[in-house]
Amino acid sequence: MASGGTAFAIMADQLVSGKITDDKGEALPGVSVVLKGTTRGTTTDATGQFKINVPNGNAVLIVSFVGYVRQEIDVNNRSVVNVQLQSDDKALDEVVVVGYGTQKKVNLTGAVSTVDSKALQYRPTATLANALQGVTPGLTVTRQSGQPGAGGVRLQIRGVTSANGNVDPLVMLDGVSVPIETMNTLNPNDIENISVLKDAAAAAIYGAQAAGGVVLITTKKGKAGKVTFDYLAQYGTDWAINVPGRMSLLDEALFSNLARKNSGSAPEYTDEDLQRIRDGIPYVVNPADTGTYLYYNQQSLSDQLLRKYTSMKTHNFTARGGSDKVNFMLSAGYYDKQGVFKVGPDNAKRYNLRLNLGAQLTKHLSLDTRLSYTLERIQQSSAGVDGEGLLYQVYRLRTRTPFFTPEGRYNGAGSAATAYGILESGGYNTYNKRQFDGVANLQAANFVKGLTLRAVAGVQYRPANRQIFSRTVPLWGKSRILSYANNPNFYEVTNELVRNTNLQFLATYEWKVGEKNNFTILGGYQWEDYREEGVTTRSTNLVSNDLPTLNLGDDKTKTNSEYVRARAFQSVFGRFNYNYDGKYLFEATIRQDESSKLAPGLRTKVFPSVSAGWNMQREEWFARALPVFTEFKLRGSWGRLGGALGDNLGYYDYLSQLSRGSNLVLGDSRASYLYQNSIPSAVLSWETIETSDIGIDLGFFQNKLQFTGDYYVKYNRNMLTPMQLPGTIGIGTPRQNNGELKSWGWETEVRYRGQVGKDFTFSVSANLSDNNNKLLSYSGRTVVGAGTNNLIEGYPINTIWGYQTAGYFQTADEVKNWAFQDNRSGAGDVKYIDQNGDGRITVGKGSVADHGDLLLLGTTTPRYQYGFTLSAQWKGFDFTVFLQGVGQRNYRANQESIAPLLVTWKQALAIHSDYWTPENPNALYPRPYVGATHNYLASDKWTLNASYIRMKNIQFGYTLPATLTQKARINQARLFFSGQDLFTISGLKAFQGYYDPETRDGVQNDYPFFATASMGLNISF
Repeated sequence: MASGGTAFAIMADQLVSGKITDDKGEALPGVSVVLKGTTRGTTTDATGQFKINVPNGNAVLIVSFVGYVRQEIDVNNRSVVNVQLQSDDKALDEVVVVGYGTQKKVNLTGAVSTVDSKALQYRPTATLANALQGVTPGLTVTRQSGQPGAGGVRLQIRGVTSANGNVDPLVMLDGVSVPIETMNTLNPNDIENISVLKDAAAAAIYGAQAAGGVVLITTKKGKAGKVTFDYLAQYGTDWAINVPGRMSLLDEALFSNLARKNSGSAPEYTDEDLQRIRDGIPYVVNPADTGTYLYYNQQSLSDQLLRKYTSMKTHNFTARGGSDKVNFMLSAGYYDKQGVFKVGPDNAKRYNLRLNLGAQLTKHLSLDTRLSYTLERIQQSSAGVDGEGLLYQVYRLRTRTPFFTPEGRYNGAGSAATAYGILESGGYNTYNKRQFDGVANLQAANFVKGLTLRAVAGVQYRPANRQIFSRTVPLWGKSRILSYANNPNFYEVTNELVRNTNLQFLATYEWKVGEKNNFTILGGYQWEDYREEGVTTRSTNLVSNDLPTLNLGDDKTKTNSEYVRARAFQSVFGRFNYNYDGKYLFEATIRQDESSKLAPGLRTKVFPSVSAGWNMQREEWFARALPVFTEFKLRGSWGRLGGALGDNLGYYDYLSQLSRGSNLVLGDSRASYLYQNSIPSAVLSWETIETSDIGIDLGFFQNKLQFTGDYYVKYNRNMLTPMQLPGTIGIGTPRQNNGELKSWGWETEVRYRGQVGKDFTFSVSANLSDNNNKLLSYSGRTVVGAGTNNLIEGYPINTIWGYQTAGYFQTADEVKNWAFQDNRSGAGDVKYIDQNGDGRITVGKGSVADHGDLLLLGTTTPRYQYGFTLSAQWKGFDFTVFLQGVGQRNYRANQESIAPLLVTWKQALAIHSDYWTPENPNALYPRPYVGATHNYLASDKWTLNASYIRMKNIQFGYTLPATLTQKARINQARLFFSGQDLFTISGLKAFQGYYDPETRDGVQNDYPFFATASMGLNISF
């Protein structure tokens, strides 16, 4: 509010003075006072006083200060203008989306993190899920692959929930559950906000489906007022960040010969071969077979087949507007990503359409609809890429054999890499996915004071089809075909369909008793019907190698298969909220779920939770004693959640199921038969996770500085375990609910926003979280082996066990005087420490009680995950940098991946050049040796440190002055640069670039991840 002094007619450039105070009447120094429409301004001094010249009595002053509501004050011919600013309680009064509704953040008693759409803007990421990595504490996002269209991610909230595989979080889109894969196809530009429900108090309202946490996604809606249009165009260049380098052909040949010599076999390359390589001779006719060549190719296979740079582009158009009766948001998006291969199909495109409509039908009745359509087109080779697929051929097969013969045909000599021929002429794998999603929300409000009724209907209809054509490719020698790739050819068609129907009926009633007692009660019913089905048919030995159709295949080899998976859920639930004067908070929820996946009579289970909070800053004694606090809330919660979304409970486990087999040969042909593969688990129930959480929320200096911290413990006390029966039973044993897993951790998040002068504003935020776990009971599982052990009672999930190393043997005498390791051991081999002193390097009995010389080396679980964001704005310029990382992760490299020449055709790479010799005793790698499995046992040497910090995103932007853009009738125009994954520091050291710190466990030759540099333009009009 403003109070005036003496009014008079102000002449040009007359002085106006005044004092700025807070809502308690205390002087505020550093407040910005600007003459509206100009750059003329000043700030208040230490006593809150200011002086400014204004041109006339109609001038308007803009008064702003961080943590307070911005005000525009009419001078109205006054010479003295005193202003009292009101605290900006937006952060406290912020409305947060929670289960089946919203709550003020200040009244939350559960652990809920929110992600604003600004954190996702202008990021050149393929999916929404990727953009969430590191943004909020407690949410782990793991990338699976960099391949366009195959870059699936795994989400995990607060660590491991079950020993029986991943338990996905429940994803709710505009109030309706959707498959988690939806996060890979949503248009990030359509998102308004995201809430992550992490503890039982926040998530228990979703009962059996919430053990893995809940992700609530809300899309943008229309706004009353003039229709506004936004257009975003973004073009980027990508480059792979983990493509391993190859040796030169000469180095590869010398390495191979030395490895063969050390292992007691003849050299692969003769002196004549080596001289031809030195002379640059590409090939000679094979004297032993004049229909073939001896090759000495020195051109890089990677450079011929893999792009140095690829492209991405995205376009988004949005229109928003409406009146007080009807509003709308219409958006269209396009995303295109080119893959790493130069030839053949390797790209993905996505098209998004969305129409969100809201209508106030009557005084009490409103309707909100959210309709969307997504088309994703993924084009890949007919052959696999990872593992021992196409990339394996490029990375590990002999450089000497080129892709083509001198005649220009696809090469079939020796272990020639056939990847070029397969990519260019070997067919395709095309996958088209369509998604039709709709949500309708009919609401009746305040026809009875405080009562709101809602009916919600959600439908997903998602057809998909895949065509795989594996085309036969002839591979040539000099004058004849030596072999064929993709022989016989085949054509396969798969049609899939996912249908999901979700109905909800909700009632909310709010009332007050007196002035300080506030009550809210929610009751609801939900029904869900989910069905996925698919049919696959294949024809082989096609008559034509160029006309892929099922009709041209050999009738004797045609196959088909079908699957159907269906489940139904129905639930009743309720929530009670009470707060006294905003100080004392209490919430209780209860939900009863019934599922078709459980046996009749055992299908119902109840999931309760309670939580409480205390807003201490609202106590008068606290506010007087510690006025620096704007917020000081203590909270605690307890509750139970169900693991229905885990991959540990089948659709029909309670039934006796028959499997079909054809491994029985009777006479001259196979006979088909049916058999029971496992004993049904008739008394199964959901795994139930009991969670306790304590937390604190702090705000300082009118919430310029905010801090949130949580500590939690989770127990899965009825985890599914296999029943221990004699092996002679011959089939799968039933499971029972008697395992136990403990998981615990903590989370912190801090934010600060500030202003320097009248033009420079900035904000800083950081989050850090950790999670650990321990398997308390799992059917007596105590087996310990070398490598990664998934389940061992008394230890975390996925522990790595291996030998401790002490460098390399330097002499043959040192080998003789050391504990026996292997009869191949010699100078230059890895030296393992004999922990138990028995003179042999062994795993003992392979148990917790006796694991021989094995040591616990760590776990594959990422720990101490963090994110850091710095943003600043000055006049039209803006800058944001976002860093993300993991403080501790052990990576156990696949033996086939890390070792050279485990078999003769898997060649050494550039990284293997640093190997042991008497002159290089501390090399990265042991001496070259063919089939050196003894040097690559699980050990601390090959258990890598995959901790890292990565510049996840950096943005520079400039918004053109309004004086320029308004001439073109453009409200705002922003040019920007956005970079993704541009810089990484990791604990991999010498292995950085060969592996990526986010590389999946237990894989080899994975499709690389990409870094992206992009330019963009955003226009509003």
